[in-house]
Order: sequence, then C-alpha cells, then structure tokens
Amino acid sequence: MQRNKQILITSHCVINQNTVIHGEARSAGVMKSAVDWASEQGYGIFQLPCPGFTFLGPERQPMTEEEFDTPAFHDHNFRILQPVIEQLKIYQNHGYEIIGGVGISGSSSCDPGKGIFMIDFLRLAEEQGVHIDFFWQIPNTEEGVFDPRDKKSVYGPTGIRPQFLPEALPVKVCRKRRR
Repeated sequence: MQRNKQILITSHCVINQNTVIHGEARSAGVMKSAVDWASEQGYGIFQLPCPGFTFLGPERQPMTEEEFDTPAFHDHNFRILQPVIEQLKIYQNHGYEIIGGVGISGSSSCDPGKGIFMIDFLRLAEEQGVHIDFFWQIPNTEEGVFDPRDKKSVYGPTGIRPQFLPEALPVKVCRKRRR
C-alpha cells in the first residue's frame, strides 16, 4: 500500500485523555471523532508530549495561562520539544507534508491560539523551519466532539494566532539561558 506522506500533529490528549487533569476529560480514552477523521483522510498522527503531565504529574491542579507563563515551564517545553522538532524536520526533509495540527480549545497549555505550550511549540517550529500552517481544535464543550466542518473545531491559519508570550520570554531567550 502506498503511504500518502501526510501527517497531522495532535495535542497529547487527543490520543490519550488519561493525561487530562481530573474532571476535565472530554472523552474516556481517545477523542474518537478526531482520530476517526484523521484515519478517514489517510493522515498519520504525530502525538505531541503532554507538557502539564510531564511538568507537574497526573495529580496536578488546573492552571491558567498566566500561571504556566513562567521561565521554568518555558524551559521544560523547550526540553521536551527538541526531539519533536527534530523528528518533524526529518519527516519534512523526506517529503512528508505536515497538513496541520489539532489542539484543545480552552486549554491553558494546548489551545492553538493562547496555550503556552502550543505557542512555544509553534514558535520553535517556525524558528527551525518546520511548516505548520493550519490548526483545528477540539471544541471547549462537555462532549468535545470534533467536526472539521464546524467552526468550533476550526482554529485556522497559525499566522493569525496572538503573540501571547511577553517578549522577555521567547524560546530563543530560554535556549540562551540554558547554555
């Protein structure tokens, strides 16, 4: 069978809701509507690491964007994103297309427009030449049903995202501080 060489990047919890903070899961396991759609399109799925789970563990409390917007969290993101960016570069360099990503609307870390982890990821990807032009999102509803035709499931082009991080904490600065 011929592969289509198209990859969809997903927030970790799209594939594994077990990493979501207590009481916030939108599904019992996988977010079936998003996974089924990706499968129907013939997309491979590239799962991002869960920054909240790896930074604070499974019993963490909910946090706001402001609470995540710290040098320690940005440094953590940079550490866990390095191998991700390297893998995505290898895919791109071998003719694979990253067709976009699926984030989690309303998540303080993985919302494609304001989540601290997602903004760090998109900035680092851009710096490293990894092309991610479009994002969908799991709607911020109790059911969290993904439908790419529903405007609640579409974030849009990544270039329109707000610049949420203060200029004092871009990924480049975090990297320099670590050396």
